[in-house]
Parts: sequence; C-alpha cells; structure tokens
Amino acid sequence: MNTAFLLILQLAILFIPGIIWAGLESKYALKVKLTDTEFVIRAFLFGVSTYLVTFFLYTLFGFNFEFANLSEASTKFILRSEHIKEIFCATLVGIMMAIIWLYAERYKWLTLLLQKINATRKFGDEDVWDFTLNSGLINFEYIHFRDFSQKMVYCGWVNTFSETEKLRELLLRNVEAYDFEGNKLFEVPFLYIAREPQNIHIEFPYQSERKEHSNDGK
Repeated sequence: MNTAFLLILQLAILFIPGIIWAGLESKYALKVKLTDTEFVIRAFLFGVSTYLVTFFLYTLFGFNFEFANLSEASTKFILRSEHIKEIFCATLVGIMMAIIWLYAERYKWLTLLLQKINATRKFGDEDVWDFTLNSGLINFEYIHFRDFSQKMVYCGWVNTFSETEKLRELLLRNVEAYDFEGNKLFEVPFLYIAREPQNIHIEFPYQSERKEHSNDGK
C-alpha cells in the first residue's frame, strides 16, 4: 500500500471526531462556505480539542488512554482495537461538544461575556438581522412585517428565518394580515415571505402583557 495513502487514511480515521464537528459547524452555524484548507484546519483543531477532553474523561474515571504512535503511520497500520474504542468514545464526545459549540455560536456566549465585562460593544460578525432574530428574546419573536409596495401589514410570530445572497426569508405562524388603514383582511396558520434585504421593514410591537393571539394589526 502506498505510504502516503496509508498515512492519510489513518489520520482521517483518527480525526473522525474533528471532521464530524467541523461538518456540523459548517452546515448549521457558518454562513459562508469554508475552503478545503479552512475545513481541514478546523477539523484538526476540533479533533485535538475532542481528544484532550476524552483523555481528561478517561483519566477522571480511571481508564488507560492508549496513544497511537504516529511516527510509524506511514509504514504500517498502527490503529489497534484500543484505539478504535477511543476513536468511538471521542466521536461521541465530539458530537456533544459540537452541539454545545452550536449553542455558543447561536447565542453568542463569548460575545455576551465580553460585553458583560465591557471588553467590547460588538455583537459579532453577523448583521443585525441575524443577531436580532437569533437572540431568543420573546420581544423579537412577534413582528409586524410592513409591506409598503402592497400597503399591507403581516402580524405573526417568527417560526423560522434564513438569509440568502439575494433574499431574506421569513416563515411566520398565526398570521393576521391588515391593510394600512387597520382593516383585517385575512388570517392564516403560516405565511412565507421573501424580500430583498434593502426592501424590509419590520416592527417589534410585543410587550410583556401581550398574548400570542392578540394582534391589532397597527
């Protein structure tokens, strides 16, 4: 077997936890597609982090962690049954760490901490659209979407949202539609809206005493 292929194969197996973590982050957290080099670097860093935590857990519970001798990985197959078990455990640990990482990315835990100690006022790399609708605050979950071109107001709760290069999309639930004079036109369980970024006007009228189904359309 080609020595380079043997080395890459075994490294790929070893870094399955990091690859899974990087894949989950790329699919569910990042807005831009990573280059192959960036993905490999992130998979390596996530993999190392996963094995460090796995090693700590092994030590905490009194298990022996068997280190693989990578210096011989290009000449022979170095992975034994003990290593396979460790990779499996590290994969489970990595999935849990990836989920925690996704929560940290969504709710900006590091940013909130830095803001708390007045180290920064910046809320992150994403725009206000992402920050607001991802905040988890109920004040930003009920909206009035004002459509000036059609002279209509859509009142509802944000179910899901997304951003593409050309469109920003909203799926609203428990929607009531009004004209600009306040006349109720219709209501539907769900309503999909897609607009260009520069053609969006959203109001956040929610107050603590407001009930989910109590909308006045104004």
